[in-house]
Amino acid sequence: MNISRLLRSFKKSPGVVFGTVVILVILVIAVSNNSFSESHLDAPVPISQKTQPIDVKDTVPFMPKMANETLKAELGNASWKLFHTILARYPETPTPEQKQHLADYIRSFALVYPCGDCARHFAVLLEKYPPQLSSRKTAALWGCHIHNQVNLRLHKQEYDCSTILEDYDCGCGQDEAEELQEKDTKEHLASIKLESKEQMVGG
Repeated sequence: MNISRLLRSFKKSPGVVFGTVVILVILVIAVSNNSFSESHLDAPVPISQKTQPIDVKDTVPFMPKMANETLKAELGNASWKLFHTILARYPETPTPEQKQHLADYIRSFALVYPCGDCARHFAVLLEKYPPQLSSRKTAALWGCHIHNQVNLRLHKQEYDCSTILEDYDCGCGQDEAEELQEKDTKEHLASIKLESKEQMVGG
């Protein structure tokens, strides 16, 4: 009965209806804005994607952890020896193909390294400090920097990178010198043969 009277009064006074609707709309907007603000006051601010920690999937690398600390240390020493010797033997002026070969090797090395937790940390370092392979010296210094990042994690003494090439000289320097001398000799002999042919033609 009260509703019927209210409807009849609205029909007689359209202005009242309009005013009521306006008031209701204002109230709805005010309540929704207030609830929106309250719901976001304590909401955590999303971290920028650039500052997110590097996510290395659990399946990469896929090797299990190595519990034996003695074997882990022996493996690490042998692996660093191989790693730094490769970089110390890398060409002074590598070709694009040689750069790609070494880059692929380093990333594959991180994936199949027998110590799973070591491999995961190494993979994260490669994401943070990508291989620098423009020259032998650059590659060797990059490798030393990576080694020092591992030393920092293990609370070991920092390695002096200024002697990295000398420290990991495999004794192949004489081989390189002999190879270069042999190349020069072949080029010299080829030039002599060429000159003799020209002389014969000229004669």
